[in-house]
Amino acid sequence: MSEPTPQTSPSPSSGDSDLAPGQRVGEYVVDDKLGEGAFGTVFRATHPLIGKVVAIKVLARKFSVDPEMVSRFVAEAKAVNQIRHRHIIDIFSFSQLADGRHYYVMEYLDGETLDARIERDGKLSLADALPILRGIGRALDAAHAKGIAHRDLKAENVFLAADSGGVFPKLLDFGIAKLLSPEDTALEQGVKHKTRTGTPVGTPYYMSPEQCRGRDVDHRTDLYAFGVLAYLLLTGKYPHDADDYMSILMRQLTMEPDPPSSVNPSLPTGVDDAIGWLIAKDPADRPPNLRAAVAALETVAVEAGMSIATDGWDASPASSETRPVNTSSARSSGMPRAATPWPSQKSNPGATAEPVVLAQTRRNRGIVIVGFAVLVVAVMLIVFRPWEHPSPPASEPAREPAREPVIVDSPKPAPKQVPEAQNVIIDVSGVPDGTEVLVGGMTVGAAPGPVQLPKDPGPLVMVFKADGYRVESRTITPDRDQMLDVPLKKKAAAVKRPTKDDIIDNPFKKTP
Repeated sequence: MSEPTPQTSPSPSSGDSDLAPGQRVGEYVVDDKLGEGAFGTVFRATHPLIGKVVAIKVLARKFSVDPEMVSRFVAEAKAVNQIRHRHIIDIFSFSQLADGRHYYVMEYLDGETLDARIERDGKLSLADALPILRGIGRALDAAHAKGIAHRDLKAENVFLAADSGGVFPKLLDFGIAKLLSPEDTALEQGVKHKTRTGTPVGTPYYMSPEQCRGRDVDHRTDLYAFGVLAYLLLTGKYPHDADDYMSILMRQLTMEPDPPSSVNPSLPTGVDDAIGWLIAKDPADRPPNLRAAVAALETVAVEAGMSIATDGWDASPASSETRPVNTSSARSSGMPRAATPWPSQKSNPGATAEPVVLAQTRRNRGIVIVGFAVLVVAVMLIVFRPWEHPSPPASEPAREPAREPVIVDSPKPAPKQVPEAQNVIIDVSGVPDGTEVLVGGMTVGAAPGPVQLPKDPGPLVMVFKADGYRVESRTITPDRDQMLDVPLKKKAAAVKRPTKDDIIDNPFKKTP
């Protein structure tokens, strides 16, 4: 079979033309287009000699000339290769097309994205969701161990690859991943990105409160997004939803969602605590890692009598507190199931789930000790024979009259109080009519006059823009109602520059 004839790449002026079937890109020949997104297009291609099928992601032209976007594109490839995990898409080549567009080559996956699965089938059962969550948790824990936070975990960035044993989740798109360890020079060179203070980066449905504020985040923001994803998988709905971007952010900052079991009554109520642990507003109240979080969900499933398949976590040193729940062996051997996976979040937020196997080992140890004690007592009875030395009969104590049992109603748990959204008013003055007020790159109101913001003890940046005036910004702490005077300065009048015709007509004319 002859090789396809390579075709000439489109010229830079021809726009973002699709790669044509038969066109050569590096070692591979393009077969067809797989999909197109906001930042680029993905094509399927094949190595002409060995037949290896790959996917090629081409960055859009307008981003290929943006150094920041190119840097992020390179960073994604470097981050993925730094982590090197089987539940993360493999990227193994990076280069540029003849027209200047950047691309990288990654493994080709046959299957569908998780959001497509949810859109088609709706919510999943806990037993069906656990293998997916387990794989994603493994990938994120591996990334965090390398000092990398994903920061954009969502259903669209999880691919369910077809596997002989079912689905095999793969985590995609580390395009806005954050380097958590600046001393790691393997990733630092040319790929360390900074975001403006007060500018949130991510997808609003999944953004943690600290990410909504545009603050510096760490790996715990991925734990929050993981909790949102688990909520979506098990209920078919987002914990926080609204009609616009800003309203979603405000709910993330100030509101508590409905418990998952109230949205999907078929769920065990233990799921509420397990997911609530992940989406705690304070990062310090979240699990220490996703291994512990998944172990908690597995324990809930076992307590509910579900049969779940698990192959354990990737082999790595781990403390007994975060060892996985070996539910399949626990059920097949008739072991009793473990109790509540962790103490109260408020009393000990760092506590992790007690594994079923560990709990069973402790029970077996107790049985051995009790058995030994019984044996010792039996030997003593045989040796000393207390029945040969009867003691004088004791007088029978007077019996108290029987009391009627007192029936006490068990206290009912108080209904969960959902805090109301708390807002503050910032009364802006000193600006011209129609001034646009922005926070985190989003318009939150117009001035002069009152602007409503979610109450927050931390600082944020307000930006003021008006036609014909210079842009001004102010850092405030929206912890109370307050007044803010922002005198905007007018822009200087544009200076007319002489044209070529002016110089030819009057070469001695003085320019302004």
